[in-house]
Amino acid sequence: MIELKNITRIFKDGKGIHDINFNIPEKSIVVFIGNNGAGKTTTIRAISGELKLHSGEVLIDGEDLFKNKNLNKVAFFPDTNLIPRGMTVFEYVRYTCAAYGIRKAEMNEKVTPIYELLGITQYINTKIKHLSSGTKKKVAMVTALVLSPKYIIFDEPTANLDIESKIEFIEIIRVLNSLDVSIMITSHLIEELEDIATHVVLINEGKIVYNNEFDRKKEKILDIYKNFIEKPVFDKEIIKDLY
Repeated sequence: MIELKNITRIFKDGKGIHDINFNIPEKSIVVFIGNNGAGKTTTIRAISGELKLHSGEVLIDGEDLFKNKNLNKVAFFPDTNLIPRGMTVFEYVRYTCAAYGIRKAEMNEKVTPIYELLGITQYINTKIKHLSSGTKKKVAMVTALVLSPKYIIFDEPTANLDIESKIEFIEIIRVLNSLDVSIMITSHLIEELEDIATHVVLINEGKIVYNNEFDRKKEKILDIYKNFIEKPVFDKEIIKDLY
């Protein structure tokens, strides 16, 4: 289990995350939702060690996540804007594997069927900057799968994907979870996650406002969102006046 305990990180403008507490239990799929700027990406960067915490700790199986190579148990599906554009697909996958201590021979053995699964074998020598946004997502998926991690953190995995690829990605996540991989997903497309979510965590203005198990038979993620996020009043008359 990954445990976020009272983690806080504040930026110079006063924004950030405040006293964040939630878990990613074993064999779970935690859907982590919130508006733009709510703190989702900052939380992920804190889990990855990219941001230094001002207070709190992140534990994995009871140990500090950032000690004893514990971070190698976790794969991060990144924002594709952060993938080096000048690298080829092969170079980026090799770079990621090297960072996790996976040798080239092992990487080559594991990665070939993943390329084939995602239909991107023809792009392995293509530079990232020449790929479509959807293909970049598939490259990010390659780097997550090749590590065979115990935990995967997905940041907007289905954004900019066509319908077929979205279905494929959701099915991959479902299969991973059936293999006891624990998963956390951030997304704005909350309806498509209802069939796979086991837990929902809602963040607003840098604070956790909802954290509970999810039962798709009894509730909807959108209803949870509406109940815990105060929205500005929408004046329908403005649109009506246009017609």
